[in-house]
Amino acid sequence: MDQQSTQPAPPGPPPPQPPRKNTTIVDRARNILITPKQEWPVIDAEPGNAGALIGGYVLPLLSIGALASFIGQGLIGISLGPFGGTFASIKGGLIAALLFVVFTLVTVFIVAAVIDVLAQSFSSEKNWPKSLQLSAYSLTAMYIGAIFLIWPPLGIISILCSLYCIYQLYTGIPVMKKTSVDKQVAYLAVIIIVTAICIILVSIIQSKIMQEINRPKLGLPGFRL
Repeated sequence: MDQQSTQPAPPGPPPPQPPRKNTTIVDRARNILITPKQEWPVIDAEPGNAGALIGGYVLPLLSIGALASFIGQGLIGISLGPFGGTFASIKGGLIAALLFVVFTLVTVFIVAAVIDVLAQSFSSEKNWPKSLQLSAYSLTAMYIGAIFLIWPPLGIISILCSLYCIYQLYTGIPVMKKTSVDKQVAYLAVIIIVTAICIILVSIIQSKIMQEINRPKLGLPGFRL
């Protein structure tokens, strides 16, 4: 009777690795700023919970700009011109901080709405949770760049930081919205144009409010409550 050697069974495929989870806001912000192409697939695998996204990521990062706005407007002050000195107002600083948070949140939802409404026009996936994730995370550079509002003359730098959001949005569109390569640039361009118009209108409203608040009373410029 022939003896057959017993061959060990070939090893099976390795068990799937669990998806990487970012446990801190710092990790997510760093990854989306430095390696967005690698981070978007991780985000795409996460559930689109609007409450957790806004409360656990957006609002904590907006505290950077809120604090900077308060210091810049309320303690350091805005310039009144070459012969007018500076004008600081605690009330103005508090309102500036509040307006920064409110209007930035409005911007997040405007961008998300534009992304979602235009999705089908570019053969992309119409999915509100994914659109909100794409908007909220792609604006990370704007949240962090708001730190330069701490000194009003540096406000232009915060605007330049916001331009980086375009790249983050571009890298996220094909992953989050399943947009084909030939339509990504056009989709991005229309999103930017429509969003820019909305943001300009929001900024005008915010500027008018702050002008009224920071309008100094007659007398010497300086600091007031």
